[in-house]
Formats: sequence, C-alpha cells, structure tokens
Amino acid sequence: VLDIGCNDGTKTIEWFSNEAVSKVIGLEYNEELAKEAQKLYGNNRFSFHFMDVEASDFSDQMKALMKEKEIECFDVIYMSLVLMHLSDIRHVLGVIRSFLKEDGQIVIVEGNDENSTLVPDKKGLLPEFLHILREDKYSGNRDVGKEIIDLLKETGFENIHIWHESISAGAEEKEKKKDIFKTFFSYLPEDVELLLEEEPECEEYQEWEKWLDHNYKKLRRLIVQGNSSISMGVKILSCMKGEK
Repeated sequence: VLDIGCNDGTKTIEWFSNEAVSKVIGLEYNEELAKEAQKLYGNNRFSFHFMDVEASDFSDQMKALMKEKEIECFDVIYMSLVLMHLSDIRHVLGVIRSFLKEDGQIVIVEGNDENSTLVPDKKGLLPEFLHILREDKYSGNRDVGKEIIDLLKETGFENIHIWHESISAGAEEKEKKKDIFKTFFSYLPEDVELLLEEEPECEEYQEWEKWLDHNYKKLRRLIVQGNSSISMGVKILSCMKGEK
C-alpha cells in the first residue's frame, strides 16, 4: 500500500493494520509530520517518508525508495483530501499511475461541498462556513470532488466506482457528529490565525475571525445537538489503470 498524504501516520496505522497488508509506505510533504510518523509507527511493515508529489524529482525519489523496499508496484494507492491541494492534478495522477500494478486499485477521497447539508440550520451557518472555506487559500480546491471522474478518465484510469458521495450522521449519532466536526471544521480557525499572521491588516481575514468568534461554537452545538442531521460532501471512489 502507498498512502499519499499520511500526515502523522495515525490514520495509516488505523486503516492498514490488517494481516492482508504486508507493507505500507506513507508519504507526507510536511517534513516534521513525516518524521513524527516514522518515530511513532515506523517498523518492518510501516515506513513513513518526507516527499512532495509535485516535486520535479518525485518520480526518481519514488523509484529509489521502491527499489530500497523491494517493491515493484503497489496493489493499492490511497489518497485522502490530497488532490485538492495540488497545482497540477493531471500530472500527479499520471506519475502515480506508473507505480500502480496492472490489476491494482487507486482509492481517492475528495471533498464536494455542494453535497453538504445541515438540518436544522435556520441561520445558514453551514453555507457561510463553506463560503469562507472556498476563499481560504489553505483549504484547497473545493470542486475537485465534482471534477475527479473526468480527471481520472483523462489520465488513463478506468473501472471507476463511486462508493460514497457524502459522510452523514443523524440525530442519535452524537459521537459520529463530533468526529465529523473535528474532521471537517476544526482546521478553519487555524487557517485564519495563520492568514492574519501573514496579513494582519487584511479586512477580509479580520471579518472571518469575527465570524468564527461569533459563530464557530454555535455551529458546533448545532451539529452535535440531538435533533440535528449533517451530511458532508465527500466523494469516495476507486479505479484501476487503463490501457493508456
């Protein structure tokens, strides 16, 4: 398994600690996170490496790593919320395709905000939150989930299967709603703080900070409360390399 965008390795271990998986390579473009993952979880089965898939020498780095690990090709390549942060998705998909076995699977998770809903939400807090995300330069391209099928076809993938269009939680699923909030909502305050450090005089960023001060906790309570139902647009799909 090749896990691209493995962060600190915690999810990689959670998802791929299975007897059927013999070896896992995790890649992370944040060097500190890659080092932390290797320190915490690195062993004979799992190894974590600092690598940027958009670097000009990424392909050569991967070939060298695969040779070192005695891996000819990968059975599974997994990417969760990675493509939305890339500047040239088609190029990266083309490069990654070369590391996949002929009968291997690439599994992709990408956001698609147009499928996100929250009920009740009389004041429209979720749409307002999503609007800020669209303008936040650190939150990535929010439309990749909508475009991913065409991108995969253009870069030579086939047998595309959509498993889910959203992740949802109903009224009685309080713990799942907490997890959804942590996954999809927790990073915006960090982004705004960073943006204000970079441009403290930016009025738009100041307005985002005010909005979060007034509405972030309200939004969390609204999502977690007993009578709410939330659905966050997330396209989960798999595909195989074609003849291209």
